[in-house]
Amino acid sequence: MNLLEQLIKLQEIDTAIMEIEELQGDLPKKVDELTTTMSELEVAITSAEARLTEVEVEIRKMQTLEQERKDKIAKLQDQLYLVKTNREYDALMTEIDFLKEELDKEEMRELELSEEKDQLTEQLETDKSKNEEMSQELGTQKKELENRIAETEEEHSELTQLREKVVKNIDKPNLALYDRVRGAREGFAVVPIVNHACGGCHSRIPSQLEAEIRSGDKMTQCNSCRRILYWEKAEVPS
Repeated sequence: MNLLEQLIKLQEIDTAIMEIEELQGDLPKKVDELTTTMSELEVAITSAEARLTEVEVEIRKMQTLEQERKDKIAKLQDQLYLVKTNREYDALMTEIDFLKEELDKEEMRELELSEEKDQLTEQLETDKSKNEEMSQELGTQKKELENRIAETEEEHSELTQLREKVVKNIDKPNLALYDRVRGAREGFAVVPIVNHACGGCHSRIPSQLEAEIRSGDKMTQCNSCRRILYWEKAEVPS
């Protein structure tokens, strides 16, 4: 086969491979996206669990400190009945007032921590439930994808091997051109002339250029879309 025939054959193979991959639909993308989302959610769950542990420890510390403050306030209040001078009384009251202020701050902090704990607990329940649902969905989609791949695995493998053989017969510059055009034109780099027009973009082909393409002597690209053109009725050896 000459270069053009090799490129036509390569396009046929790539088109067949595309059709097989299209049978998988957007499942591979969905599986990847779901896997990524689950990974991110698992990181968030781990982080929230760690923070929840920190909050619970801090709440216990606050509660211990508050109890110590209350015990000390009660002790100082008992001492008020024993003082003999106004100075001693004022000193005790100053200390009691200070301890009460600190106790108010600690109780407020405990309240803030308790609210954060409730929010974290609620969020964790939601995230874990969501993660479980996504895990089941991912398992279903993976199974479906595996089934679709299995259905066409043998054909896909044969086409891939055949493609490798054809590619070996095409020089690197022309193969690079084919790949570049194919990448830019939704997988179709080589198209036939249909009704005197490019089979890809449907631009009219000048008569002289069409005559040259009919001969099949050289590779010609469409002036509009740069796809490689060939005469539709030309027989291409298998």
